[in-house]
Amino acid sequence: MKTQAEFPLFSRLPAELRNQIWQDALPDKIGQLLYFYKKGCWCPRRVVEGEQGYDPDNDELNLAFEFRHELLDPVKIDVPGYFVSRESHSISSAWVRGQGLKLFSRKDELIFVRPFHPLLDTLYVPLEKWDDFISEPYDRTFQPDLLYRALNCPGIYFTRIAIPRALLEKNRDPDPLPAFFDWYERFNRLFIVINPLPELQPDNNDTGVQQQRWELEDMQGPMYFWNGASFEWQDGHCAGDNALYKRMEETSNMLIETLGRTRKDCFEVRCAVAVAK
Repeated sequence: MKTQAEFPLFSRLPAELRNQIWQDALPDKIGQLLYFYKKGCWCPRRVVEGEQGYDPDNDELNLAFEFRHELLDPVKIDVPGYFVSRESHSISSAWVRGQGLKLFSRKDELIFVRPFHPLLDTLYVPLEKWDDFISEPYDRTFQPDLLYRALNCPGIYFTRIAIPRALLEKNRDPDPLPAFFDWYERFNRLFIVINPLPELQPDNNDTGVQQQRWELEDMQGPMYFWNGASFEWQDGHCAGDNALYKRMEETSNMLIETLGRTRKDCFEVRCAVAVAK
């Protein structure tokens, strides 16, 4: 963004017009952000007095094993007007607060990031990370600090997971969805990302920040919906990519026994696209 020094007449504009210019320079409102799975989020945590599951008589039982979503890399959000002038700073600050952003110190600069919000955001699992995603909670419980420990397993606190279309198309035994429902039982929305996403999060990224902002956009198409008793198609007809919709049916139907056992009232599978912002 150009500074006021490059527009010497800017300060002579009416205050209302200057404010409108700063408002128009703000980033787009943040939508459904995608955060990329990484190993290391499954961790033990001590259950404290007042929490559900706390045992006042046996402290050995006060150990929770859960997916700590706060350990996911936050997403970088560019807010250029924040550092330009006092006037633009005031307007940008209000936007920053409204979007739940935080300042993050990286090397010699300050940037804004948005931490994962379990009620709003979506965890994306790339194809090459799928096996880690499935096996990590099992493997972690066999590490020395957790071996033979009584664990309270609340699991996850988010409800939305996205996977690439390639995961459904790749021949796997067993099918992918039932394989991870034991640990990720709380989620109730599965998005199939149909567009290829090149180098979403390189393995050599050691900044602690997700550099590219990706947002999930629902497609105007049908979803495969679990109503508590059976699956059914809703929100339109299955026109277009029949092979994909058929595979969605086959994979989702593998969950019927699990969904019935866990008494889930609703669960949905739908297609989406990921858009770089």
